[in-house]
Amino acid sequence: MVKSVLRPDDEALFSASSLSWQVNRNWFPLLGGARAAILQVCDPLVAAGVASYSTFRTDPFGRLDRTLDAMLTISFASPERRDEMLERLRRGHARVVGTTEAGDRYDANDPELQYWVLATLVDTTFEVERRYVGVMSRSDRERFFQESKLLARAFGIAEEHIPADLDAFRSYMAHKFATLEPSDATRQVTRALMRPGLRWVPDQSFVPLNWVTAELLPSRLRGKLGGEDLNSAELAAVRSARLMARSTLPRLHHALTTNPWSTRVLRAAA
Repeated sequence: MVKSVLRPDDEALFSASSLSWQVNRNWFPLLGGARAAILQVCDPLVAAGVASYSTFRTDPFGRLDRTLDAMLTISFASPERRDEMLERLRRGHARVVGTTEAGDRYDANDPELQYWVLATLVDTTFEVERRYVGVMSRSDRERFFQESKLLARAFGIAEEHIPADLDAFRSYMAHKFATLEPSDATRQVTRALMRPGLRWVPDQSFVPLNWVTAELLPSRLRGKLGGEDLNSAELAAVRSARLMARSTLPRLHHALTTNPWSTRVLRAAA
């Protein structure tokens, strides 16, 4: 029987009292899904693996769906389901190896690349929350970051690859934003996300979400990807959405802000 109130497994990586659950049981982090994915492939090594082995270009939303399912299962499901998912990912990543056009070797189980992927999720959560909700204090952010280190360790990422605290994490992200050089593979994946070419949904339907994504991206990387700054009308629309969200989302009943992927993961175990 499904419980009336869904909550993480009693032995989950993150408990019902964790900030990770308080944040990820809501749908607002999903606003940054495309931003996180684009940042991930701004690393040319990640982009090469995604372009060669992933379905991102042909099925971007299916790939995002599977990524969300995996991360939420690892975070909030039972130890048995968590371990099963981690092993499935390790096996899948083991075949994602190769060499970029520039001659650099990539390996999906490389801990530095794995941490970058996780870091984009944490940073994107911070940026979306800051713009569209605005209730997290600095101590909340520090707590959320410290909790995220449990997820990194679950993937087997050594401490040497994980920033020690929030300030170190911010320095890590600033360095990445300043030094990453997107590749042609990066641009291919970005185009697939922004213009997915779904037969039953016109690309124009994604324009408002693309404005949100563009505004969330660091300006240097947006320029490197060939994106233009939003014009005044587009920027005004995004800012209006942010103001509306900040004034309503913190006041809505949790039933109206529930993340459907979190619900699906927990119902599967109920």
